[in-house]
Amino acid sequence: MCAREYLTFDDSWAGYLRWSHRLPPAPPPVTPRHVSGIAEIIDDFDAVILDNFGVLSLGPPVIPEGPAAYDCIRKAGVAVRVVSNDGSKSVAAMCESHRARGYLFEESEIFAGVSLLESMLEGGEGGFWAAIGLDPHLIPRGHDIRGWPGDGVDIDEAAGLLLLDCDNFWRKDFAPILESFKRHPRPVIVGNPDLTAPYTEAMSLEPGYLAHQLADEAGVEPIFLGKPFGPVYEMAMRDLAHIPPERVLCVGDTLHTDVLGGRARGMKALLVETGFTRGKDPLTLAEESGIWPDFIAPSI
Repeated sequence: MCAREYLTFDDSWAGYLRWSHRLPPAPPPVTPRHVSGIAEIIDDFDAVILDNFGVLSLGPPVIPEGPAAYDCIRKAGVAVRVVSNDGSKSVAAMCESHRARGYLFEESEIFAGVSLLESMLEGGEGGFWAAIGLDPHLIPRGHDIRGWPGDGVDIDEAAGLLLLDCDNFWRKDFAPILESFKRHPRPVIVGNPDLTAPYTEAMSLEPGYLAHQLADEAGVEPIFLGKPFGPVYEMAMRDLAHIPPERVLCVGDTLHTDVLGGRARGMKALLVETGFTRGKDPLTLAEESGIWPDFIAPSI
């Protein structure tokens, strides 16, 4: 069983506001429309991009309204893509997890920023990469990637750092990396740009938090692979390029990833209140961040 460090909402939200300059610019504001769920608006779209954590699940547990919403999307006949910032699993493992919850996605419908890792490593510096949260199944063929801490890895000798997942990792353990990258700046690739992820009763520390801290203290600007950055959307929508962006609905629980990422590409965005924003006033958060969803719903 993996252990995790947890963050408070206030700590996470302050981070999203403080580090927003590293994210895509906020699109022009819109006036959100409150809806009961995706069923109310599905007929207005030809494709749906779903987040996982906070929309379909809260870690292992399924969001109660999720399976019915999934059935509604399928019956509407719209194209479906799941775009996740999960940097800890292969697409096959994600697909298996979804199926266990009653979501019968195909592997061809699931995308994650970590899927871009191999292309990011091509042409990089020689030597091995140190990785936090490394799943051996995610190591691209032909690359020397070693888990840190452990495996006898001297962080000073690494050609770069991969931030993939924070299972069994705490912020206090990040100090040696901060010191090493202050002395010798090197590339940093972030498979999961999230600062936090919502579980049933808490919010976890995620790699994006560490990446921004490293950027602040060591002056190394990370390469982010997932939402809200464009490449993961380009990958997910490659076979659906014929669909106009305004006919694509992005469903998520976080303004700075799901909503910002979709709206920055001209798509519409539905913010659900079952994940990161649960118990908070979404309009107040939108006002503070300058990131506005097109729709707000209590759940998917």
